[in-house]
Amino acid sequence: MRSTPPVRRTKAPLDAPAGEPRALRRWLLGSRLYSMTLGYGSPSTFFAVAPDNWPGEPAIGHRLLAGELQARGHVDTVAPEAADPPWQRAGAPPLWLEALNGFGWLRDLRDSGDIAAASLAVRLVDDWTNREWRWSPVTWRRDVLAERMVAWIRHYDWMAAAADPGFAARFVFSLARQRTHLKRALRTGLVGHDAVAALKALVFADLAFLRDGRSFERSLEQTLARLGRFVKRYVLHDGIVAERAPHLQLVVLRHLVDVRAALTSAERRPPAELVAAIDRLAPMLRFFRHGDGGLALFNGAWEGDRTMIDLVLARSGSSEPAPKSALVSGFQRLAAGTSLVIADSGSPPGRGMDGIAHAGTLSFEMSAAHERLIVNCGTYPGAAREWRHFMRYTAAHSTAVVDDTNSSEITNHGSLEYRAGNVLVDRADSDGAQWLDMCHDGYRSLYGIVHRRRLWLSADGGDLRGEDTFGGPEGRPVTLPDRRFIVRFHLHPAVKATLAQSGQAVLMRLPSGRAWRLRASGAGMGLAESIYLGELGRVRRTEQIVLVGQVPMEGTTVKWALTRMEG
Repeated sequence: MRSTPPVRRTKAPLDAPAGEPRALRRWLLGSRLYSMTLGYGSPSTFFAVAPDNWPGEPAIGHRLLAGELQARGHVDTVAPEAADPPWQRAGAPPLWLEALNGFGWLRDLRDSGDIAAASLAVRLVDDWTNREWRWSPVTWRRDVLAERMVAWIRHYDWMAAAADPGFAARFVFSLARQRTHLKRALRTGLVGHDAVAALKALVFADLAFLRDGRSFERSLEQTLARLGRFVKRYVLHDGIVAERAPHLQLVVLRHLVDVRAALTSAERRPPAELVAAIDRLAPMLRFFRHGDGGLALFNGAWEGDRTMIDLVLARSGSSEPAPKSALVSGFQRLAAGTSLVIADSGSPPGRGMDGIAHAGTLSFEMSAAHERLIVNCGTYPGAAREWRHFMRYTAAHSTAVVDDTNSSEITNHGSLEYRAGNVLVDRADSDGAQWLDMCHDGYRSLYGIVHRRRLWLSADGGDLRGEDTFGGPEGRPVTLPDRRFIVRFHLHPAVKATLAQSGQAVLMRLPSGRAWRLRASGAGMGLAESIYLGELGRVRRTEQIVLVGQVPMEGTTVKWALTRMEG
C-alpha cells in the first residue's frame, strides 16, 4: 500500500473557519448569561431508571483508584480536587478527553469491587460539576454530553449509597442543566448514530425526572416520537444502519436495547418503530460476523469485543439468523463449508452519513473456519489521525485500484464528494455453489473505465474464484488507456505468505496449519507490505498480494483462484 495518498481531484478546502457568526455563537454558549439559563426550572425529584448492567473492566477500575485513567490508547492522571484538573487538560489527546468526560468508566470503577470505588466516583462527579458548570466545546460536546448523562443516571444508586446527604441535590441540578443544553442542541437536526445516542440520553433524563411534573411527560412523548421517526429512516429496510459500518451496527443496536430496557423498567411501552429497528438490526449484526466472532472491516470498523457482541445480540431478543444479502445497503455474504466471504457491493453512504465512509466499493473479506484470511485494513478509535485517514483509501481494501486513485473522492473535510455510482450486483446459486457479479463506475469520469468483479464460491467452500475486468462502459473503448491497475488481497497478520511456482502463485498458511494457494492470470503477481488496524489499540504489520497490470484501450480481465490445499 502506498505511503502517499492517492488524490482524486484538487479541491479547495471546505473546512475553513466559519468566521464571526460561529465565534459569536461559541462566545454566547460559554458566557455566564447562557450558563444561568440552563438552571431555570430544575426539577426537585429524581428516580433512577434501568441501572447499568453492561460489564465493566475491573483492571481499568483498579488503575483509576490508583489515580490514572487508561482510555483510547492513552494513560493520564485523574485526581479529584487536583490543582491540574483533567477535564480539559492541555496536551491530552482529544479521544482521551472524550472518554474521560463521557464517564463510561464508572462501570469499570463499579466492577473493580473495591469499597472505595463509589466514593471516588462521587468525588469525580462533584469535581466535574464544580469545574465544568459553564459550556465548553470539549466537555459539553453533544455526543460526550449524551454519554455522560446516561452514565450518571445509570450509576446514581451505586454512587448515592456512598455519598453525603447533599449529593442528590447537586447531582440533580447539574444533570438537569446538561439535559436543557442537550435538548437545545438537538434543535439543529439529527444525523447519524450520534443522534440515537443523544435521543437516548434525553429519554433517560425525562424518565428520571418524570415524577416532577407534566412538562417531562410531554418531553418524553416528543422525544420517543422523534426517536421512532429517526430510527425508521436511519435503520434501512434491510436492517443496516445508513452509515454502512459494522461497528455502528453494534453501537446503535446497544443504544436501542438500552432505551427499550429503560422504558420497560418504567412500565412503559417502547415505540413500535424502536422495536422494529431492533428486530432488523440484530440479524444484520450477525451478517457482519466472521468465523472468529468479530466484525468485518468495512467503513471504519474494527473487529470489536466478541463477548460484548454476544451479549448485545442475546439482549436484543432476536434469534433470526444472518441473511445472505442486504439488498438496500448492498452487502453480500457467501457461506459454504467452513468458508465465509463478505463483499461490499453497494454504493457508499449518502451525504451526511459519509463522515467515516471508506472508498472500498467491491472489496471483500474472507475467513476460513475461525481464522481470517483476506481482510480490509480497518481502523479503530484512538488510531492516529493520519492512519484513520489513509485507511479510508481504496488501496487499504481488498479490491482493485486504478492509477492509484480512490474509487470515491474523500474531500479535505472528510466527507465523500464523488462516489462510486451505478453499483450493480447480481447473485445466483447453483447446486450449492454461489455467484456474485458486481460492478461500479467510480473510474468512469476520469478514465472511462468500469470495474467489474465476479466471485464464485464452490459448494464445499474450498475454492473461491474471481475475475476483475477493466473496460469501457457498455463495451466501448477505454477513454484514457494504459492506466495501471492493482488488484489487492490484504492478508490478516496471522497469515504467513510466500511466493511459489516461480512467482506464479502465493502460498498462505494460517495459524491452524491449514494452507491456501492463490494463482492468477492476466497480471503480474507479487507480495508487498501492508498494515492492519482491525484490533483495538494495535497497528500491526502484515502483507498483501498484489496483481499488477495495464488497462489497454480494449480493456482487460484478470482471473484468479484461491484454493484450499488439502493435506
